[in-house]
Amino acid sequence: MALQGPVFAPPHRDEFYAIIGERYREARAEAIKIASQKGIQMLIEFFKPSHFGWTEYKLPVGDTQKTLKDNVAFLPVGLAYMDDAGFDYIKWYDGNKTTLIGEWFVKPVYYFREKQGVYKGNLRQYTWKGSETFTFTVHSTTSPTPTYVTAWLLAFVVLPKNMQDSLITTS
Repeated sequence: MALQGPVFAPPHRDEFYAIIGERYREARAEAIKIASQKGIQMLIEFFKPSHFGWTEYKLPVGDTQKTLKDNVAFLPVGLAYMDDAGFDYIKWYDGNKTTLIGEWFVKPVYYFREKQGVYKGNLRQYTWKGSETFTFTVHSTTSPTPTYVTAWLLAFVVLPKNMQDSLITTS
């Protein structure tokens, strides 16, 4: 039986780069929109720990709720790396777990030779802009439950130039 529904594309497939390119164009459109409306010089960066006030390229297990500052956007696209056999899924919500957006079953990415993958589902619903709140839940099957998983999100961050490598959230 073939796996149905959204899955992840690895870097050795052309669709990996097509999906990243489409997501980058969405980030660029948002940067242009903010720049034209507010007169602010904008940047697009890959997601870094500094954007959430973290220090390591690891994802915390459990719920992470974030509210974005004004004039920023967060656009996840997949996993930049995933080298944790226990990390099996991540759930995404609007608000404080108000509305479930979707669930990414990430376990297959662990078995990709590159340990990277982009989500092949509708990524537009996974876009958060200035002042919006979202929550993501990282789950691990490892027992006892670890504090972090050895994985990192592949995402684009749109932010003002003067906020380069800075915190993009208020909480």
